[in-house]
Amino acid sequence: MFVRVLDEVTILLMELTMIARSWKRATALPFIVLLLCTSLAAEQIGDFEQLTLEIGTAKRKLLPMEPVPITITLSNETNKAIRGHFMINPGAGYLEIYVAKAEEVFETFRSANWLVRASEGARTSVLEPGFHKSISTYLYYVHPANLEKKHHGRYVTETPGIYRIKATLKDVSGKNEIESNVLTIEAKKPKGDDAAAYEYVRSLMEIKDKDVYYGNFLLRDFEPVRHVRTQKVLDKKEEFLSRFPKSRYARYVRYSLGRTYRREKEEEQYQRGIKLLEKTASYKDFFLAEEALLVLIRDAIKRGETNRAKKYKVMFARRYPNAEEGRDYVEEMYRAPAYWWSFVWPWPLILLGAAAGVFFFVLVPLLKKKASSGSK
Repeated sequence: MFVRVLDEVTILLMELTMIARSWKRATALPFIVLLLCTSLAAEQIGDFEQLTLEIGTAKRKLLPMEPVPITITLSNETNKAIRGHFMINPGAGYLEIYVAKAEEVFETFRSANWLVRASEGARTSVLEPGFHKSISTYLYYVHPANLEKKHHGRYVTETPGIYRIKATLKDVSGKNEIESNVLTIEAKKPKGDDAAAYEYVRSLMEIKDKDVYYGNFLLRDFEPVRHVRTQKVLDKKEEFLSRFPKSRYARYVRYSLGRTYRREKEEEQYQRGIKLLEKTASYKDFFLAEEALLVLIRDAIKRGETNRAKKYKVMFARRYPNAEEGRDYVEEMYRAPAYWWSFVWPWPLILLGAAAGVFFFVLVPLLKKKASSGSK
């Protein structure tokens, strides 16, 4: 490395010496220094392939068809800066995830969590030594966008067995990539209520109804606009909860139904959605419990229910003291205009009502009295 740098500097000095002979020395000296510093700085920038990509999970044993919570981490563990980017969300277009069962060949798998997308692509940045960025997401289901509609798509762990997961991250040009470690998880054979619930979900895949799509059954939620095919799926979710309320799969159905019903305008349906989300948030060993609590906080602030929002915020701080990303999100919601407007909005109406009362019940009688006395 040192010899290569020395050779580069020697060649550069020879070229600059030739330039300097045609100029005055005082004029050429700043250019010599600038180009020399640029060359030395360029030698200190590492290649994209020197970055480290890691994939991990806190849940190595789960049931078939359960979402797999994962953490993706990109870091610069070298002693020099590296030119690259940090768009590591599975939906950004630079990170690919591969899944293989047992010793089978890896196949490309895309996360169902496509909430974040790169609208203009990633920009190349200089990632300093010690750079570290992690995101938490989950792998669950791939929609069959290019498959026949009757196909149910693909689950990350559709049947019991050992699965291997890895990821690759491409640079902005798409020509270079880095590969992560291989993560091994186990989908255990369900028993009791879980076994019956598992077979129920699998049976939905066999339903031959071209107008209804039962893929992503556990986590799929809906907007308030209702269609016949949408209502059929919701009916199946309600049936699932009534038949398998204690199964592990029921937690995911409660979460998705809660997100659906809390968007409803009808108060009864809305309150049912809130209760389902509160139940979801109460689970201690459930990676979506934090997200459910954040949804409840955001919804309470939006509706101007400050006491309820405060209750959820205290609960969040107590249960997730180390969740920096979630805590920052909560603080951002509390700084939003919607939160402060919830304190302000009744007062304009109150003041307007008071002014109208003074006008009709005080000023108008006084003016009438004054007018009648003047006419006498």
